[in-house]
Amino acid sequence: MSETAEKKKSDTIEDKTAAKIEAYLQGPRKKRKNYVIFALGDRFDKDLIFAMESFVKKDYPQLAISSPRTPDELTRQFGRNISLLVINDEFTEKTGVMNLIRALKEKRRNETIPVLFLTRDADDLVRVYHKELLLYHESDEYIVYPGNPRQQIMARIKAGIDNQNHRRSRRYNVNLYATIFHLNKDTMLEGRIVDLSMHGALVTAEKDVIFRPGDQVKISIPIHEYIQYSYGDFIKISAKVRRVFISGNKVAISFEHVTESQGHLIGQLLLAIVSKQFARQTARMKAQFAAQNGEKRR
Repeated sequence: MSETAEKKKSDTIEDKTAAKIEAYLQGPRKKRKNYVIFALGDRFDKDLIFAMESFVKKDYPQLAISSPRTPDELTRQFGRNISLLVINDEFTEKTGVMNLIRALKEKRRNETIPVLFLTRDADDLVRVYHKELLLYHESDEYIVYPGNPRQQIMARIKAGIDNQNHRRSRRYNVNLYATIFHLNKDTMLEGRIVDLSMHGALVTAEKDVIFRPGDQVKISIPIHEYIQYSYGDFIKISAKVRRVFISGNKVAISFEHVTESQGHLIGQLLLAIVSKQFARQTARMKAQFAAQNGEKRR
């Protein structure tokens, strides 16, 4: 093969690799589970049970539904493939509920089993979860069901099954160290930016902290490793806590009062991070291609 032809082939592989990476970033995860379990108890709102089960049957006909009535019956479900466990935090006493969820997580430690808690007392649920299950918070969520519109509850079920959230702009994994000034508590915290978009971020803070929706924060985002900025090594930006995950210390924030300069810097930072991620992936693919060519020539 001529040098020109080989270069064209390499460029084609590079283009296909970039396209696959972009498709992977944009596409939803494949659904590999096949059960939605509703552990709600005998005293739970029967109309709401019917509405939730009807929603799953209509929108996810490929999924089966199970409705255990006791903790023992729920435990016997743990061997099934579970797309989502919806559990009332009064299914049994709260510590017992947390023990059940811990048993599920430990039994299926090599899988991600999302749990949606339905609660009447968010503060108490977050407090108990924070104490008992903080290590397992990545895939779990909660919603206060009395007074919340049915469509919001169904939307949370859908998000749990699909394992994706719809946002104004795509978030990219960044895993950056950050400092967070909690204006409501006048406290400086250490944390990490898990992912970042033009309009907000997913942030984790110190384990002993519990946020609440509406909290005001100011976050310092380090940029010196990615872009040059003559006025400092950080973007300091105000934000509001929009969503508190069940761990209490993991939150989705939206940026507020963003200046044109701050918006430009966030865009430059994201572009630099994503470009580096693509470059690393492309380099790996080129190395694999070169190794395969070497094997063929020998």
